Amino acid sequence: MAENQGNAAARKRPVHYQLVNAYDELVQNAVRDVMAKTEMCQCEKCFLDICAIVFNQGYTHFVNTREGQLLKKIPSMNLGNQVEMMVQVMHALKLVKNFPHHDADDAVDAAEAGGC
Repeated sequence: MAENQGNAAARKRPVHYQLVNAYDELVQNAVRDVMAKTEMCQCEKCFLDICAIVFNQGYTHFVNTREGQLLKKIPSMNLGNQVEMMVQVMHALKLVKNFPHHDADDAVDAAEAGGC
């Protein structure tokens, strides 16, 4: 019987851990929502530029979690934190909208795809 238990343990799927920013999904969802309501370029480059600005303003909370269990570690945000995050999103959106970082080829590709 002990031998069967040892074989069962050996067959279990290995546990994988990953380092993730728990605010990643919150920030990305906020940026997507605001971009959709704004007359600006909707391309991935602009989206990622806005996210980078917000993350660089301090919206990071890295955690070590088992793969697929991030939702358990997302920090709760009170109303004040949500408002501050939206202020940062709006500031970043304004910067990127006024000063996009498209190369000439990026702008042509995005325009053809319906983005810029």
